Formats: sequence, structure tokens, C-alpha cells
Amino acid sequence: MAIRGDSSGLERGYLLDMLPREIGRVLEIGCGDGRLTRKYAGQAAHVVGIDLAEAMPSSDRSELASVMALTAASGVSLPFRDRSFDHAIFSLSF
Repeated sequence: MAIRGDSSGLERGYLLDMLPREIGRVLEIGCGDGRLTRKYAGQAAHVVGIDLAEAMPSSDRSELASVMALTAASGVSLPFRDRSFDHAIFSLSF
């Protein structure tokens, strides 16, 4: 249910409905430009976004850093210890 414009907030509501009220630490695999991250970041205690280096926009990095920590990495081999996150989001990444 990807809604690019999402002026009515349907996508944000859908994301928040899938997550518990207290979100905790979230890993977003394939964060790209952070479009989805911005919709739930205010509800999470801490967000880490990963994507391949070439998929992460350099121009938006400072803005993204205000809502999440960014790491260039592949979802195939995560650079984190087991159980580092309470939740993981992997959406629209291919």
C-alpha cells in the first residue's frame, strides 16, 4: 500500500497500525530517501536506516540524520548484533 502523495495520511496510519504503540528501536532496511521513515520516526525511540551506499541520496543526508542514524550496508549481511532492534521495516526495496 504505497501512497506517494499520501496527503490524507493513509500510508502513515497503515504503518503505525502495524507497529505497537511503543515502537522502541527500529531498523529500516532499504531506507532510501527516508520517505517512509519520516512517517513513523516521531513514534520510535530510535531509528537506524540502512541502504546500499549508491541508493542513499547525498543531498538529503543531513535532513535524514535528524530523524534517524544512517548506515551504508546491505540487508543481506547486517552490521549489527543479534537483537539490536525491536522491529524491522523492509518495504518497497528491490
